[in-house]
Amino acid sequence: MKTILGYLDAVKDQLNLRSDNAISKALGISRATVSRYRAGICVFDDEVCFTVARILDINPLEVIVAAHSARARDAQEKTRWASYWKDFSANFIVARASCRD
Repeated sequence: MKTILGYLDAVKDQLNLRSDNAISKALGISRATVSRYRAGICVFDDEVCFTVARILDINPLEVIVAAHSARARDAQEKTRWASYWKDFSANFIVARASCRD
């Protein structure tokens, strides 16, 4: 699971963007908000999580869990969110693989 910065950079790479201003336009947010993400002052809301996931063609829950983990108040809460993703993604991969048979 990536960090918020990792997702911002992945969006930038995926869309071949040159600046944070271009990222802000792609995500439908202000340039100042991108700066706050980069500074660690704020974290994606769920709507931005869905937009990022759509751009990267990944499960939105991955980005949502990363955002909730980033805003966790302590290590125990952060670990709990990481555990949710680990449990979900393991089950999701198994379920997707069994559907192909």
